[in-house]
Amino acid sequence: MKTKIFILICLLVLGISFLRNEYTFAQSSSPISNIGVVNIERVLMECDATKTYSQEVMKERQAILEEQVKIQKDILIIEEEIKNVYVAGSDEYYNKHRERAHKKEELDLQDINLDELILKSQAWQIELYSKVMKIANEIGAEKDLYLVLSIEEPEISLESQDEFTVTLKTHKVLYSGGCIDLTDIIISRLNQLK
Repeated sequence: MKTKIFILICLLVLGISFLRNEYTFAQSSSPISNIGVVNIERVLMECDATKTYSQEVMKERQAILEEQVKIQKDILIIEEEIKNVYVAGSDEYYNKHRERAHKKEELDLQDINLDELILKSQAWQIELYSKVMKIANEIGAEKDLYLVLSIEEPEISLESQDEFTVTLKTHKVLYSGGCIDLTDIIISRLNQLK
């Protein structure tokens, strides 16, 4: 009888121990601990590549804007000369009209340069985003994650219905407590790429 009670107690202790281990394992391997989150907006704004590129673009944009101001002043001077200095119908008068037309073409070219700068910036952002995606995939595989989700804090404005609609359609992760935040790791790896 004592042996049966002893065996029963041992089985009970083993059963409790087994259940406790299973519970602990289930807690440590919870699916939420295998989900990573990344604040893409923060990655793109805080990485060294963006800071460097932004400075370059600002210099180029400033140079274009300064050239536009110079050309506009030249046009005003030429128009003043056409009005007050040259006699209508003279060769100089027509030459000044031609010069003004060329200056306006130069001004239009500067507008094209600004548009081109915007297109280059968009292409650069796409390339940078591709690098972020690649790094996120690598880290997800290294950490054996089930998912890596993008999380952002949306700016909700009631001024534009279109912006609000886009926010509703694109902002999917409302809460990510307990997930692994990969944002700083991705920024660090991105900065190492140079």
